[in-house]
Amino acid sequence: MPGEQLTCVWQAIYALDRLNSVNMNKDAMKLFLTHAAQYESIHFSERKYSDTFSGATVKFNDFKEYVKKHLRENGVAYSKTCSDLEEMSWNNLKSGLKSKLETGDVYKLWRISNRLVKEDTYPPVVFREEASWLLEKVLSNLGHNLKSSDDAFREDKFTFQEMLSIMEDFAFSDTSQQQINTCINDLYMWLVVEVMKKSKVYKRTKKQANWTNWVKRWCVLTPQHLRYYGTDVKASTRVPTKADSNQKGEFTFTKNTKLESLVGYSGVVKNLQGRFRLANVPVLEMEIAVDDENEKRAWLSDLEEIIQCLRDNTTPVQKLLKERHLKSMAARERKDGTNKQVEDIESALNKTKLRAERQSKKQFFDDTSKNVVKPLTSEKTNDKVQLKRPSLEKESAEKIKAMFMKIDTNGNGLLDKLEFANFLKGLGLNMSEKESNLVFKSVDTNKSEQITFEQFQNYFCVHIMNETETAECVNAMRKAFLEADRDGSGTLNFREFTEFVWEKNRSARMTKILKSFANITTDEISFNDFEKLVSGSGAEVLVPILEEEIERGTDSSLNDFEDRLQKVYKDTEADELATYIRQRWDKFATFRRAGQTGSVVMTGGHGMVADIVPGEYSLIDLACFSDLPPLEPKHKVVKDTQWLSSTIPGKSGKIIFPLEFDKQVPTEQATSELLRYYGCSFADSQQEKISLLFRHGIQDFTYENGYLEKYVTATNGGAGIEKHDFSHLDCPLSEDSGFFILAKFVDNGDFHITAFRLPVRHTLYVPGGVIHCNDYLKGTWRTMLSDETDIDHVHLTHVVEKGHEEKFRFSFT
Repeated sequence: MPGEQLTCVWQAIYALDRLNSVNMNKDAMKLFLTHAAQYESIHFSERKYSDTFSGATVKFNDFKEYVKKHLRENGVAYSKTCSDLEEMSWNNLKSGLKSKLETGDVYKLWRISNRLVKEDTYPPVVFREEASWLLEKVLSNLGHNLKSSDDAFREDKFTFQEMLSIMEDFAFSDTSQQQINTCINDLYMWLVVEVMKKSKVYKRTKKQANWTNWVKRWCVLTPQHLRYYGTDVKASTRVPTKADSNQKGEFTFTKNTKLESLVGYSGVVKNLQGRFRLANVPVLEMEIAVDDENEKRAWLSDLEEIIQCLRDNTTPVQKLLKERHLKSMAARERKDGTNKQVEDIESALNKTKLRAERQSKKQFFDDTSKNVVKPLTSEKTNDKVQLKRPSLEKESAEKIKAMFMKIDTNGNGLLDKLEFANFLKGLGLNMSEKESNLVFKSVDTNKSEQITFEQFQNYFCVHIMNETETAECVNAMRKAFLEADRDGSGTLNFREFTEFVWEKNRSARMTKILKSFANITTDEISFNDFEKLVSGSGAEVLVPILEEEIERGTDSSLNDFEDRLQKVYKDTEADELATYIRQRWDKFATFRRAGQTGSVVMTGGHGMVADIVPGEYSLIDLACFSDLPPLEPKHKVVKDTQWLSSTIPGKSGKIIFPLEFDKQVPTEQATSELLRYYGCSFADSQQEKISLLFRHGIQDFTYENGYLEKYVTATNGGAGIEKHDFSHLDCPLSEDSGFFILAKFVDNGDFHITAFRLPVRHTLYVPGGVIHCNDYLKGTWRTMLSDETDIDHVHLTHVVEKGHEEKFRFSFT
């Protein structure tokens, strides 16, 4: 079936295959992949290749699995490997193609054809049905509605060169170059770049337990990500970078992404309609509000399609093409001469626009502001910029730790300058002491003269593994700093800095050089200070110097450092760490204690749960054992529960429980692990910052004996539960504090509910939107709450017989 990007490899190898064989030759494939190993995303092992393909030919589906499992470098996205293979395939065959079109347009049509080629055909071909379908799209886009593709394609199948020649003569011969460019670019954005939707929306996100403020963002939806930007992203043939499109962040879709429709948001500042929520719990949640319910339904339709395709291991375009292929094959078998129904290009673009093509060249500097591009998202905390390093797969993290253990020869969990210098020598780098010290200081970010594992891992992720980062920019800054540091002190004074800039950039005015130092509070600046100058006040005078350094591309041992480090990483096996840990803690693993009678009463586990190197850690990070399955509190599961909110401000709605519900709720002693089931936590264990969107107050409230009977039941219309947009803090100050109820609706619509007992002076954090109840509290509670949003309160209502309901209150088991 069509729809696979990797058919590009079949096209490239056939163009190079002088034997003109009828099957994909194993040796020709091996030669191609050997050359492809120049890309960082590709790891070719001759042994693994021979083990995978034992016969003389290669089947397409087997090759696809081989790319996913073996050819893709560890820690690299599968799509990146596919894109690099496609780039190499094009470079191998483009010179043999004959066309009157511009090279860029031919390249885009070729990438489109890769999605239309029938898998496992050799030579790779596009069947007439797919070729006619594409030509119909071209004709419709160009306004040639009177032409029919039936007049163009007479054979059953076509190579790309044959299809290209026919399309040139039939569709493009009497068309202006501008129309051709626009037409091909539209199809390319639809079938290759995969942009499904672009629009401005209101959004807010929640990490851990805190929601950000609502902001308006320009969003681009693809089958892999929802990216949001500070400014409009114009239609383009390339993917916008963080520098030129002001990307603020992204939400990554997985097969476990949850999608939920929500009622409109009503707050003090904003009233928003068309609201829905995306969740990758526990990592990230996002709420989006669009113009109206019709727009919301369009978003939900596309998002549901994305999630379903991920579960089916396909994409919307692959799904579309495969469905069309099956229909056309069935029509061929029936020999039905009926004209196929072809979707209109505009409706197809609105329904299935596709994912953004990943940037092929690494970008160093922002073209507009001339600031050094920071490859990672930054968050300002106490006026200091902290870089977030990308998340690692377990195997990658273990390989990095195994590398660290090799360098840490004395095993104390810290790298000193001597160990680091010996490591650099072991890499074959002939660095001077001055260069070695500069690299050491680049990793030793807190200037402690020792490198911790966390610093080493952060450096490795930012400068070695992160696809959007390049070592050239960092090395250019290092070389510039070394050249400016004429006395070899490891720091720059004002004189050294100004002399260096003046020699390298004669057009720099002294006022600009002085302005560079405006935010420097010390007489001597370190390399880290120099980096900040490049991306801040000194950008105007320093960036041209660095750009020239990068363009010149002079060789040095500094240039080689990241490449050598990458090679060590590739050569390190993930199981080396397990072997090291097993040997290091062998006495614990073989631990035995015998009782008085000689029987064993205590043993060590078969392996260490974790190996912790010296460093600073938060207790919550040490105590979160990811190998243990999550705990669930005892909870009542109630089916067919209806939450009916009131439409009148200040009046309660009702929640209707079915006839079979026995009104009993199980109780639990609250722990952070059990509270997490409902999205809550103890504040003393929650070490993340939270954002409060409204004005809050903290006050002590005392629930006297009879509160439930005398007020809740008799005066307030009966017991209930509630939810609201502001957050809670609830801390019992009395031993006998009653029950705090938490509840939630799960994916299948069931209602889960638990009554928790809280230990005295343990503060419960309840984020906005969590269903809860304080009708059953006793004693004194210190509570944080707000009066700036409406409370969605509902009375407990029970079906006692068909057509008859009555209010009730919970009892506890």
